[in-house]
Amino acid sequence: MKHSSESFLRRALKCQSGQAYISLILIIPLILGVGGLSVDVGHAYACYRQLQASTDAAALAAGLGLPSGATVAESDATALSSVSGNDNAFASLNTPSAYTGAHLSFQPYCVSTVPGVPPCGGSLTYNAIRVTQSVTVPTYFIRALEVIGIQSAQSITLNAQATAVVTGGAREPDSVAIIFDTTSSMTSTDGGANCTGSKEQCSLAGAQIMMSEFSPCTWGETNCGAATNGLVTNSFDEISFFTFPAQSPGTQATKDYVCPSGVPTEIAYPDSTTYTSSPLTAPLTSTKLAYLVSRYQVVPLSSDYRVSDGTIAPSPLNLSSNIVKAVGGNSYWGGTTNSCNGMQANGGEGTYYAGAIYTANQYLMANTRANTNNIIILFSDGDAEGSGTGNISTFSGGTLNTSSPYNYPSAKAECNQAVATAAAAKANGTEIFVVGYGVASGGCGDTGESSGTTACSTLKAIASPDTKTPHFYEDSSSTPCAGATTVLMNGKTNTISGIFSQIVNYLSKPKLVLNGAA
Repeated sequence: MKHSSESFLRRALKCQSGQAYISLILIIPLILGVGGLSVDVGHAYACYRQLQASTDAAALAAGLGLPSGATVAESDATALSSVSGNDNAFASLNTPSAYTGAHLSFQPYCVSTVPGVPPCGGSLTYNAIRVTQSVTVPTYFIRALEVIGIQSAQSITLNAQATAVVTGGAREPDSVAIIFDTTSSMTSTDGGANCTGSKEQCSLAGAQIMMSEFSPCTWGETNCGAATNGLVTNSFDEISFFTFPAQSPGTQATKDYVCPSGVPTEIAYPDSTTYTSSPLTAPLTSTKLAYLVSRYQVVPLSSDYRVSDGTIAPSPLNLSSNIVKAVGGNSYWGGTTNSCNGMQANGGEGTYYAGAIYTANQYLMANTRANTNNIIILFSDGDAEGSGTGNISTFSGGTLNTSSPYNYPSAKAECNQAVATAAAAKANGTEIFVVGYGVASGGCGDTGESSGTTACSTLKAIASPDTKTPHFYEDSSSTPCAGATTVLMNGKTNTISGIFSQIVNYLSKPKLVLNGAA
């Protein structure tokens, strides 16, 4: 009996199994803390990645909008931010999943050390912008330690920052066809809303601005080299001019850019001679294309408009270039013109712009370069309204389509035809910008037009769809058109010079730089 009792006591004293439970109880908070910290840090990191991605997107959008001023840049950035209601408003970054929701702030400023970025001055108040976003997200697991008396963080504050410059991002070169309206309405005085002089002179001034901002040769080159047939060595952005009404073959060279400039001879529209019943997207034969080009084109694709990519105002343009002569030389900056007045409006056959759009697209297709964007910029009042047979007096040769639905080419339903030829160009991959100048209310009421067709609706339909990059503009003298983009430059709204400048800025991509860039 005694022996059994001692044996039992000895065994009880030697047993350590209870200590393991005690140790486990003591280590549970540590396990929960480490595990909870891992989960909460992982969640915070995922939120940070979303916040940084949206901040980068917002900064790039801000850089794209800077040419129109800080207010526009900040509005564009907000649209792509994580702030509630915007494109990147991730659920995890906004209430109720987050404590505070995403907060956005901006710092527009000027940089001078980033290569390829235009300096501040003139219409460009800022050339860089820093975007900061912050959000406070909750913790989930480590806060559970409070149950056992351990204080822990209730939330984690995240900050993300990105800086973008206005231009300088790598981009592909552009082949640009600018179509000018040279009908009689363009001879009227602008009235000072855009510039002094005729509407045609104001439109040519806008083209001068555009050529001063495109890149004639590879970015950063100090000398583009000699030009052959208007094209420099390492040609980058190439520009061609087209016009309507059509002109007599050969007169462009002697009237539009051989100085002193004169007034070319307008002719009946040539489209019915060359066009067949093939789809509008199908390429023309070289013979038929040459026929149309000789009557609609003023200057072929050229890149000698500046002698270097770094040439800037006050004398940015190369006065020996035919394409510069065609827009009146360096007159926008008050420089010499070498007696060149540039393209002249002579009226004649009226506003039938379907043929010019069709020809410009066919020409760009035939001259496509690898890794190059084809661009059409149409400049017109958009009103092709006529009576009876339309405002086209005649088509030269061929058989004119006079039956409904008045497909191209026809003297009726001229606005519908412009939309159709533009749709074919867009289907071929050509991007179309439209600038309405002096657009009137109504218009486009000829026989065969779709119900409700107006000059405004036609111009908007011709332009490429607006997917964060505006493609439809109108100047301040136009009747307000739904969907047109507002441009502010030098304190003036919707000037032709401001619109042309913004189009180039949209074609030049902004880029992200180090947040400390100065």
